[in-house]
Amino acid sequence: MNVAFDPWIPVISATGTRELVSLCSVFSDGGEYADLAVRPHERVALMRLFLCVAHAALDGPKDYDEWCEVPKWLPEAARRYLTEWKDSFELFHPTKPWLQVAGLSKSADGTASSIHPADWTPVSKLNFSFASGNNSTLFDHGGINRNRQILLTDTVLSMLTFQCFSTGGLISQVFWNDQQTVKTARDAPCVPASMVHAFLRSSNLLDSICLNLPTHEDLKLYYPNHGIGRPVWELAPTSFADLANLENATATYVGRLVPMARLIRIHPAGERMLLGDGFQYHTFTDGFPPEPTATVVVRKDGKKDVQSLLSFRPSKALWRELAGVVVKRKAGEPGGPISLNALQEGEACDLVVVALARDQASIIDTAESVFHIPPKLATADGTEVYEQEVKSAESLASRLGWAIECYRIEVDGGWEGRLKGAGANKGELKVKLHSVATTHYWTTVERNLQSLMAHIKAIDTDNAISTRDIWRKMLFATACDAYRTACGQDTPRQMRAFAKGWQKLTLTKDEPEADNTEIREENP
Repeated sequence: MNVAFDPWIPVISATGTRELVSLCSVFSDGGEYADLAVRPHERVALMRLFLCVAHAALDGPKDYDEWCEVPKWLPEAARRYLTEWKDSFELFHPTKPWLQVAGLSKSADGTASSIHPADWTPVSKLNFSFASGNNSTLFDHGGINRNRQILLTDTVLSMLTFQCFSTGGLISQVFWNDQQTVKTARDAPCVPASMVHAFLRSSNLLDSICLNLPTHEDLKLYYPNHGIGRPVWELAPTSFADLANLENATATYVGRLVPMARLIRIHPAGERMLLGDGFQYHTFTDGFPPEPTATVVVRKDGKKDVQSLLSFRPSKALWRELAGVVVKRKAGEPGGPISLNALQEGEACDLVVVALARDQASIIDTAESVFHIPPKLATADGTEVYEQEVKSAESLASRLGWAIECYRIEVDGGWEGRLKGAGANKGELKVKLHSVATTHYWTTVERNLQSLMAHIKAIDTDNAISTRDIWRKMLFATACDAYRTACGQDTPRQMRAFAKGWQKLTLTKDEPEADNTEIREENP
């Protein structure tokens, strides 16, 4: 199989049908495809591959003027480039298989056990949705079948994604040029801190790629001490001692776009593989610049302001973090993806925000949302107002939880004792108590997000106050409805409890501050 010219990338055509296309077709016919048809983390991996090929094919764009010409020149440049490097995209090339290492072995003498690979790892481990390793079996009944048939096209996509998002932890050991890999793997570059990724989206796939392609001028600002680099398949390291090519693969912008965080060799039968720890990719916490699609925010660490990656928490919907994502990032400062710098002042855009949540070595959840960003939201005033209104929604959610606790105390005399007995785990009890109401609240609020966007658009106009009132009245009405849903009124005791809780919800006096450590919203 040739990754450049055989179909394996799921896309949605202009007519709305799903089909598989080749990497070359993404560039030559990308105007005919509306979007990718993949999971959130797979989108990140594929977009990084597309950007890597585009940079290599164009050897640019060098500056803004060249960037404006990218849609015109990229299709043919990519076709020529992929044709020139066709051998490097062969999945089972004898000496340079794509994103793999041909010389991997299970034994120090270099024998690969290719005839009887019973001790090789199943390729199902590459797919986070399959029941393998730390992954749950709940939604993967096929996991009980030892002879599961996995299409090679799916394996290629899973391998690319695994190289970007594999988490650190214990891993099998293999030999490469007489050197054994370590037992403990490090994080791949896209997964640390459950970072949020964001991409600009256009009307078709080719234009989306062009929108997200940064210029060399911008890259030199964001990666001042690191080169632009070349793709890893052009300068593939030959061993762990090949320091020059390792530097290109792990410490340059283009080299890191398609990483080799794991050493892999897929068996020709396509069902099993050799797997070991790969190259080390330094992260933001190590002092390396953030990934080009990540968002950097400022957090409080005691009395200090520290920069950190914007992390995804399944308990907090992505729209509530949007104020940080839409900020244009300057070198060394907080902000969203560097592709935002290509937007002109006053220009609206569509933004795809995706994330994968992890808990140590386990994958917890993925999320993807598409937002239309009005021009006002990208301004300082717009982000400030948006953040304030999100805090208003969160404050009302805290008040809703306070009211529900008041109701519970009245109908259940032993509730406070159970909270006290739970100790440090009392927050989990509160989450369960609030879950019905907060699920109703946040789901309804998100369905009415257009009210907040309408208010953002109305900033500095005569409609600013009226649109704000519509948004806030919706929040209050939703909280009241959520309280009614969660708290019954069937008995006199429940009615008295309902009245006390209702008073807490509707009166702002003595309102509690949000307790983010104990009250977490479920299914926002």
